[in-house]
Amino acid sequence: MSINFFHNIVRYRSMIHALSLRDMQIRYAGTLGGTLWAFAHPIALVFIFYFVFAIGFRAQGPAGTPFVLWFVCGLAPWFFFAETLSAITSSITNNGHLVTKTVFPTEILPLVHLISGLFTHTIFLFVLCGMLIFFKISFSIDRLGFLYFLICNCLLLLGLGWLLSALQVFYRDIGQGLTIILTMLFWATPIVWPLHIMPLEYQSLMFYNPAYYIIEGYRGVLTSEIVVWPSALETAYFWSVTSLLLILGNYVFHRLKPEFADVI
Repeated sequence: MSINFFHNIVRYRSMIHALSLRDMQIRYAGTLGGTLWAFAHPIALVFIFYFVFAIGFRAQGPAGTPFVLWFVCGLAPWFFFAETLSAITSSITNNGHLVTKTVFPTEILPLVHLISGLFTHTIFLFVLCGMLIFFKISFSIDRLGFLYFLICNCLLLLGLGWLLSALQVFYRDIGQGLTIILTMLFWATPIVWPLHIMPLEYQSLMFYNPAYYIIEGYRGVLTSEIVVWPSALETAYFWSVTSLLLILGNYVFHRLKPEFADVI
């Protein structure tokens, strides 16, 4: 990330806040429920998956952890990742009226959708906190470590978002393909199913999945009796991938940025 990007965040902080608020308002504009739908969506997802897997398939979480708590702890960061990445990918093409203005800093648009996505994620976290209290998970200061994994999620999203949103301007198929990829990645990542049911020779493949690092990080910090952190090797790999995506995404975005207005 360039110093100019951080300068733009400070310089256009009021605009970023206003656009993020506008994005949240547009999502629920014209509905009777308004922002109540932001609560209804995650709660409905939890109930659907709970009845299908916990009751229907009698799925079990790790020993000593209720399945629904284990599942929601993985679903919360994934839902934020998938929903926000989809929004960021279309952030340039959906805001052509802003992109065509020569003085508008288009690189802040992915950040706008990232911030608005945090609103829904915060609601999900409140639901999760209520579940932690219900299942009598003891609180310790170490459990605030989930904020580290939230930062991991945000930076991974920003790097991928810059890259995909810039390419989406020229190749509109990316948005369609991303929906398929995210669906495949959801079922390929241990969100609904525990890792131990996968054949041993394939379990090591999760090491290469950045989403797995974040999801297991949330679970290790929030649901384990003793807070469990990823290994140093897993952390080094995650940050290597994320740093590479941030550098590549930033480069591609600024390389293609001068042509956005002409293509849109």
